[in-house]
Amino acid sequence: MTAVAPLLRLRAQEIVRTWRIWVLPAVLVFFAATGPLITRFTKEILATALGAGQADAIPLPDPTATEAYAQWANDLTQIVVLVVVVIAAGAINSEVRSGVAALILVKPVARTAYVLSHALVLIAFVGLAAHLGAVVSWLVTGAVFSTAPPGPVLGATAVWVVLAAVLISAALLASAAFDAYAGAAGAGIGMFFLLLLLGAVPQLAQYTPAGLIPLTNAVAAGTQEPGRTMWWPLASGLLLVGVLLAAAALVFRRRELR
Repeated sequence: MTAVAPLLRLRAQEIVRTWRIWVLPAVLVFFAATGPLITRFTKEILATALGAGQADAIPLPDPTATEAYAQWANDLTQIVVLVVVVIAAGAINSEVRSGVAALILVKPVARTAYVLSHALVLIAFVGLAAHLGAVVSWLVTGAVFSTAPPGPVLGATAVWVVLAAVLISAALLASAAFDAYAGAAGAGIGMFFLLLLLGAVPQLAQYTPAGLIPLTNAVAAGTQEPGRTMWWPLASGLLLVGVLLAAAALVFRRRELR
């Protein structure tokens, strides 16, 4: 495997010089900043939309910082994951279609290094952007609710980054296999819904990557069961990332380039 460092620099420059450097952080900061405000003023928003009488008829608990963190986790696991898949889905096949991949691989660059450079930089970028959002969520929640410990929001975000790494790896595998951008995006989204469905089975959620989605929500809301370890979903999730990336490298090594 050669030319890894130049490839990593190239991938980082691609993110900095394209729409990706703005879109994902902007989405994350938006949800991080608005989530605590929506949580805090839900009753007032309903009163404005429905009228005071109808709003009072809806039983709502008093808003708390924990609910704001739970809202952040919901945004990550329901909306931001789709943005991440869209970003990753065209990483390889767009360069194959345009001829950029063939041009890069003319140089002494291994195809495995080509695939892994995409994965490492995308996962690092998503992780940094997600934790930027987590810090904003913590600061805004603290300003709105006076007290807001950073542990739950940062911990939930770290768990979510492992989930994002799984989805990025699945999208890259599809991107290495298919020319169609929609096909690669569909594969990544399909992986997300598969994990979502499997996560509803307690035994699978406890020991497999299917538990990453409920674990993210539980850590944020402070409802993680004391006797239930979080390391099985995390470890199995990282293992799945390795398997998917190995498969992506194998598929790409056998792919004909234009």
